[in-house]
Amino acid sequence: MATVYLHIGAPKTATSSLQAMLAAHHDDLLAAGILYPATCRHGDAHHVLVADLIDKYQANPMPDIWYGDFPRGQAWSRLRAELAAAGPTVHTAIVSSELFFGQSINIERMLGDIQAALAGHDVRVLMYLRRQDQLYASFYNQDVKGARQWPGSAYEFYETHQIFQRDYDQVVDMWGAAFGHANLRVRPFEPAQWPGGDMVKDFCQVTGLPPLRAVGAEPNDGLGANQLYIKRCLNHMGYDKADNDRVVGLLLNLCKESPLKSVRYVNMGCYGRLRERWTRTNQRLGAVVGDGGNFFQAPVPEPAAVPEYALDRALLGDFLQRLLAAGLGGHLGSLRGLFARAALLVIAEQGLWDAVSGSDRVTFESWV
Repeated sequence: MATVYLHIGAPKTATSSLQAMLAAHHDDLLAAGILYPATCRHGDAHHVLVADLIDKYQANPMPDIWYGDFPRGQAWSRLRAELAAAGPTVHTAIVSSELFFGQSINIERMLGDIQAALAGHDVRVLMYLRRQDQLYASFYNQDVKGARQWPGSAYEFYETHQIFQRDYDQVVDMWGAAFGHANLRVRPFEPAQWPGGDMVKDFCQVTGLPPLRAVGAEPNDGLGANQLYIKRCLNHMGYDKADNDRVVGLLLNLCKESPLKSVRYVNMGCYGRLRERWTRTNQRLGAVVGDGGNFFQAPVPEPAAVPEYALDRALLGDFLQRLLAAGLGGHLGSLRGLFARAALLVIAEQGLWDAVSGSDRVTFESWV
């Protein structure tokens, strides 16, 4: 039976690009005896496999946007059927979803279901780990920007999101206990540790794939500081997840700003405590799956070396004026009320009473 590689993430480690590449090369890979299953995918990734486990073992089922037209509850049976139908010519299968990595609630039972579904196959688990400060900053930004529509602070995000409930070494131990530590492939998301600085080469070498070329995936840049704040205000208002791409596209047109790179969303004391914890974790991780040193070559930077998250009041004022002009010009469509409510929240929270006149505030109110 085929060896199955479970590529479980972590999030923000180019998973979407790898999934797009594997889906685009499906036929070529199959001709080489490598299956990237197609019948249990919605889009390029195998998120529906994890979504079905979440539906089964966690209180809040995944929104329909994760499924599209895919029927709930059928992902694992479809995977088993596709693996069985592939026959002896297929020696390797790759299943990829970063949602695997982020689960902690009832994860032991989830792992039991995965073991049962893949019984008879050699299973190898591949995870790429991004340095924790980078993951925290990038993932928070993405959850505010994306369809999850996170409305809260970075403090709340870290304390409540499942992905931060276990340290990296604990995640490694958990998956190793389920599938054997010898079957784990744990790689740093750090170009200095990839062959030629190329992650695709690293992925192909680890999984035994023939050399592949990356394909043009949609860019997944984060938001700028002020865009992020405005999107949080929009998320506070609440709207259909299916409209999220439209909302983001309109926001990017109304507020021009470069994406955030290195940033510290929390105060120096909180970051310092997190840094100590992450540093200890990386030392333990290096001892377990590395060469005995730190898992990452570059250390987590000191708090003072990371720019603090800050807003630009002038840019927020410019956004309000652009929004007003767009609304008066009929360019906001069905999203006018949503953006007007968010604009009033921006004005109130940031004290931008001088950025728009009283009559303009009345105009925003009339759109609500």
